[in-house]
Amino acid sequence: MRAKTRRIAVLAACLALLLPGLSYGAGFALFEHGNRGMAMGGAMTGLADDASAMYWNPAGLAFQQHKGKQLSGGFTLISPEQDFYGEGPYPSTDYKASQQSQVFYPLHGYFVMPVNNQTSIGLGMFTPFGLGTWWEDDHAGRFLSKRVDLMTFDFAGSIAHKVSDNLAVSVGFDYVISSIDLTKQAGIVDPFSLSVMDVGQAHLFTDGAGNSAWGWNASFLTKLGGGWTFGGRYRSGFKIDYEGVGSFTQFPTGNGELDAIVAGILPFDDNAKMTTEIEFPDVWHLGLAWSNQQWTASFSYGAMGWSSFQELAINFVDYPELNSTVEELYSDSKQYRFGIEYRVSKKLAFQAGYLFDETPQPIETMTPLLGDADRTAYCAGISFGFGHFQTDIGYMYLTSDPRSTEGTQLDGYNGRYETGGHLLGATLTMNF
Repeated sequence: MRAKTRRIAVLAACLALLLPGLSYGAGFALFEHGNRGMAMGGAMTGLADDASAMYWNPAGLAFQQHKGKQLSGGFTLISPEQDFYGEGPYPSTDYKASQQSQVFYPLHGYFVMPVNNQTSIGLGMFTPFGLGTWWEDDHAGRFLSKRVDLMTFDFAGSIAHKVSDNLAVSVGFDYVISSIDLTKQAGIVDPFSLSVMDVGQAHLFTDGAGNSAWGWNASFLTKLGGGWTFGGRYRSGFKIDYEGVGSFTQFPTGNGELDAIVAGILPFDDNAKMTTEIEFPDVWHLGLAWSNQQWTASFSYGAMGWSSFQELAINFVDYPELNSTVEELYSDSKQYRFGIEYRVSKKLAFQAGYLFDETPQPIETMTPLLGDADRTAYCAGISFGFGHFQTDIGYMYLTSDPRSTEGTQLDGYNGRYETGGHLLGATLTMNF
């Protein structure tokens, strides 16, 4: 009896070590909130001369009264790619895994209306954060992540006021709704064979209705003369307290005694209430732009306060023995964005852009959920007008340098991640 009790204790301990913990990476901030801006590398903070100023710099709305009311909406198709090459001691140098093909389509929409010659108001909807990864069911990192979807929707409002002919300021609010959907494998280490056995699947999920938070934003834009403009904006961080459910599915192993032990450890017959919280970062940008009748050149520098994200605790309300805390150890990150535009006529323009975004994720917390790296992107686009409408089409090729965990990954899953992606989107704006 004592030997059997000891065996159960060992199996329970091994299973607890391999239970899924919820973890997020730093590379899930999105900036594709208008496709003219995307084509210019997102270097819009010092320019802010279209409806996407609602995201990049709402103060710019106060200089757009001549456009009348603006209704703008669009989408961006994102097709990410990532390969993992194993390293020692686990999973070994001859191992490779690839993510499944996926296409995401974050939306954006804006409504801008002048109140008088000095003041405008704007409403917007965009997705400031999002993440989706999907690996093969049997890949070696399945106990860390198989599939994840994180979505956020920001419903924003701003009022912009022209203090003088050369200076405008704005203040506004952000109401953010978020949802999480995460699937991982649960397993045990057989204490006799020392092999890993898949004994179940954990599905952790929330809905967006009750997982929300408020934030605020403020910005300015000033005309310096000679075609130069300079602007800055700040968007606050926000913390979302998530409430969700953990659903567990058991996989038979063919060993009745082992299956009975596993069934006594995980709540397969219950939807376990789960809570966690994520403190999303604040972000600020400064931008400088120059324009004449045909050309625009712009530059933006910014930072995100990811140092607020040091750990993530997952709590099961009725099963505290399943609680876990994951170290994240993020640091603040910087961004550099450049863009140019050439206007052939009032109805036709071409754009190009470049951006470099630093990753705030340390190598020791890289996982299959997100193996992040510094990102470089090359962008191009076209804008053309007809009547009261303008269409902006933007393309971005995103690439990252290969990045290795260098044997330091906290869960012992070491390897090199190679990441890239293609983004293509369209925005349609109507003036009336």
